[in-house]
Amino acid sequence: MDDLDRAWHDLQFDIRRSIRYHNRRRTHFDRLDKLANMFSVVFGSTAVFGVMERDYQALALTAAAIVTIVSAINLVVGSSLRARDHSDLARRFVDLEKELVKEGPSLDRLKRLKVARMDIEADEPPILRVLDCLCHNEEMRAQGYPPEQLARIGWFQALLAPLVDIGEHRIHARAASANAVATG
Repeated sequence: MDDLDRAWHDLQFDIRRSIRYHNRRRTHFDRLDKLANMFSVVFGSTAVFGVMERDYQALALTAAAIVTIVSAINLVVGSSLRARDHSDLARRFVDLEKELVKEGPSLDRLKRLKVARMDIEADEPPILRVLDCLCHNEEMRAQGYPPEQLARIGWFQALLAPLVDIGEHRIHARAASANAVATG
């Protein structure tokens, strides 16, 4: 594979990884929004019931407080807005991949597409690196890379990846050493 083909492959890989990443982020925020709405409906109904029954006023106050807290958190986090933002970013990356596959590789097209990718990346919120590594691994599996080249990510890291990065500095070191072993 010559340098242009390698750069073309790498660009397509990065675009596909970004699509996976933003789809995962969208799914995460959609789930948060649905969960908050479910809590609001359940505890809102409980509050109404508690208001109607004199013996359950403490339940009504507790349920109303839960609805208020969950709604406030959802409002501050902006789950539905963030889900839409990630959906838009994924769509932009899909459009970029469509442009990539329209014609064969050329140095001029490669440069233009890289600039277009950087324009999209400039609009991205900060990246969760552990989640990005999970998406990298998914794309490697999809393209048939051997398992020993995948980054090793612990179950706890993977569990919390949609929320927070834990030990992301160790993932890259392990992935780099796995790649060194596979290529060396």
